[in-house]
Amino acid sequence: MFKRAGFSLMLLAGFIAGQAHATDMDGYLVGDLSGLNVKAGEVQVADMKVVSDFNGSQKTVETLAEKAGKALVITFYGRECLGCRAHLRSLAALQRTLGDDRMEVVALSLDEGNIHQAKRTLDRWGIEGLAPYTPYHLSILRDLTMDPDFRRNGTGPASVIVGPDGVVKATSYRLRHWEAPETITFFEALADGKI
Repeated sequence: MFKRAGFSLMLLAGFIAGQAHATDMDGYLVGDLSGLNVKAGEVQVADMKVVSDFNGSQKTVETLAEKAGKALVITFYGRECLGCRAHLRSLAALQRTLGDDRMEVVALSLDEGNIHQAKRTLDRWGIEGLAPYTPYHLSILRDLTMDPDFRRNGTGPASVIVGPDGVVKATSYRLRHWEAPETITFFEALADGKI
């Protein structure tokens, strides 16, 4: 799906660290969320950088640490990925419902080009309410290699769910109903630090 950009989506394949609290999350993993891949180790995203704007001469670069205190869905997409359109529409609905200073969808374009091209893709797809982002450098793909089963899971839309503490809680590799009531409940609990 993303091979056009000169790399394959063999991301999400090997981060390691401490202990996670999967049991804290169990009561929230119902309905469409029952298939989330809960992480067994603590993975921090604070040092990862994204580009959020470009004024023609200089990029606006943010570290994900600047989003501390928010629950995040970091999702990857490419303009040739038909499944990504539905995926982003559903995430945009989640953003419109919960997006504020407590939750944000970080939609990272994996296409070659700059932030303006990422914005054009979202506009062409009719995606409203999601800010365009691009990776500052492609090492974010290696840095988010958390799931050793990724190759087996295929190349569908990939998302990483991060708690307000910057720790990765779960990953998802397929289309989901992000605007479903159980998903809203899950993200409200995540933003409140309950899971």
